[in-house]
Amino acid sequence: MSYEACDLQTDSRYPFDPRANAFELAKMESIRRKQHPLILITRVKSSGVHYFIGPSKSYSNEYPSELEPYITKDDFEAFINEVNDVIVKYWPCFFTFILAFAFSVVTCFLSLYLPRVCIEDVQRFLGYVIERWNETWEEKGIKVEYKRNLLNSELQFYKL
Repeated sequence: MSYEACDLQTDSRYPFDPRANAFELAKMESIRRKQHPLILITRVKSSGVHYFIGPSKSYSNEYPSELEPYITKDDFEAFINEVNDVIVKYWPCFFTFILAFAFSVVTCFLSLYLPRVCIEDVQRFLGYVIERWNETWEEKGIKVEYKRNLLNSELQFYKL
């Protein structure tokens, strides 16, 4: 199906035009958050190797007690296991990191982009997993978001 064939204005899965620029999307998200603020319940810290400006290789599967009123321990473990499986599946191999760092001086650090290609796949598929679980947990009043900064990343659970 081509982009022109689907009606993005009436389809609830696409609440905005994907051709809109990032500023408009950020503004729309800001307005949505003001109307329906999210309340942070807990954070799940990363527990594996980090790629700078990206995800961790794994996340802790320790069940936070703050989630007891919202989701079961089995649901949480299934979610974390799926997240960790996706990350392991698309994580760059050790050899890729060795090549990237070995050739970084010769290539003026452009070779560090080599693992970044795989990391972008990790983030994209991680987003798909989180979106699917958010749809499942929407009726329970909970939402998960993936947050990252320079040297760390975490999964944040919010009350809707």
